[in-house]
Amino acid sequence: MILQSYTSSLVACNIYITSAASAALPSLLSRAQDHCRQLRLVQQQQCKDENKESNTAAAAVVHAYADIPYDRSSFHLAGRSDCVAEVAISLIQNALNEIELKNNNDNDASNKLEARHPFVGLVDHVSVMSITSQESGTTTPTTTAAAASSARQIGSQIDQSNYIKIHYYGMACPNNTPLATVRRKTSFFNSGGAHDNSSDNNENQQQQQYEKGECTIGAPLDFVENYNIRLTPNVDFGTAKTLTQVLRGRNIATKGMGVPGVEALTLPYIRHADHGGNVYEVACNLLEPKIGSVEQIEVELEKWIQQQKQQLLSKDDGDDMNDQYDRDYFIEKAYRVGTTEEQCLSLLKNADDDEYWMRYDQQVFSRFNAFLGYK
Repeated sequence: MILQSYTSSLVACNIYITSAASAALPSLLSRAQDHCRQLRLVQQQQCKDENKESNTAAAAVVHAYADIPYDRSSFHLAGRSDCVAEVAISLIQNALNEIELKNNNDNDASNKLEARHPFVGLVDHVSVMSITSQESGTTTPTTTAAAASSARQIGSQIDQSNYIKIHYYGMACPNNTPLATVRRKTSFFNSGGAHDNSSDNNENQQQQQYEKGECTIGAPLDFVENYNIRLTPNVDFGTAKTLTQVLRGRNIATKGMGVPGVEALTLPYIRHADHGGNVYEVACNLLEPKIGSVEQIEVELEKWIQQQKQQLLSKDDGDDMNDQYDRDYFIEKAYRVGTTEEQCLSLLKNADDDEYWMRYDQQVFSRFNAFLGYK
C-alpha cells in the first residue's frame, strides 16, 4: 500500500446510519479502526523511508455514537483526505451489505418509522468537512476542494452498489446547493419524527426504487457542529416549537430572533416510561459555529427558560412556585452530538504514538457499545 502525498489536506467525515439495533454496528466500528491503524502504520513507514516527519495521523475514528430512541448511529472520521475517503467507502459498503433498512412492517417497535430520527435511507447522510490549522483559522480553496473531492469520491464508489440513490449538496454539487434544500426534494422532512410537513416531496416515490433508500453526501463550507436540547415531560410540542423558533437563524431577519447559521428542528424523543418517557428534542445544526456557537445557543436557551418561567408564574398564585421553575424543570439535557474541528485537529497531532491510539480506540469502542446498550 502506497499513500498519496502525506501533505494531503485534513478533513473530517461524519457518516450517519439509520440503525441503532443491528448487531453489525460494533464490527463496523472495529474494522474502521483497524483500517485507520493500518493507514497510520503505512504513513509512518513512508515518512521513515523518506526521512521526513509526519505532523498528523493519516486517519482516525474520532467518535462513534448511537441513539437507540432515534434508531440512528454515527461514525466520525478525521485525517488526510485520501485516507478518510478510503475508510469511509469501506465502512459504508460494509453497512450497505450487512444492515437492512427496516420499515413499519417490522415487529420491533424501536424501529418504527415514526419513532426515528428523520432519514432518507440506511446510509442517510455523509458530510465531509475541511479541517483548518489553528494558525490560519480559515478555510482555503485548497482545503475546501479536498473536502468536495473526497465527498464525490465516496459518492461515486457507493453509487456503484445500486443500493441507494445519491444526492450531492454543498461544494460536492455544481450549484453548491445547501443540505436543507436538497433534503426538501426528498422524504426527509416527512419521515421519522419530523414535524415539518411544509416541504415539497416530488421525489418521494424514487426512494422506493432503491433497496437501501437514498443518501445525501456533501461538503459544507464550514465545519458543521451539532447540538441537541432534550426537553422534559413538562414541555409539550407547542412549547417546544417556540424554542425551535428562538434558535433558528433564518428567523433573524423576519422575526428578530435566532442564532446565526443555526438550523433547528423539533423532534419527538420516544422512550419507555422507565427511561424517562416520551419527550421532545430541539436538534440544531450549527452551519457557522465560529459565528453562531453553542455558547450563543445557551444564551438564547436561558432567555427562553426565563420567558417560560414568567409565563408559568403569572398563572400561579403567590411566589412559592418560583424555585420550582428552574432549568431542570424545562431541560433534561443539552449536549453536543459528534465532534468539533478543534477536537479533530488536536487528536490527529498524536501521529506516531501507537500506544495512545490503542487506548483511544478502545475508549471509543467501549463508549459505542455502551450507547448501544451492551455491557
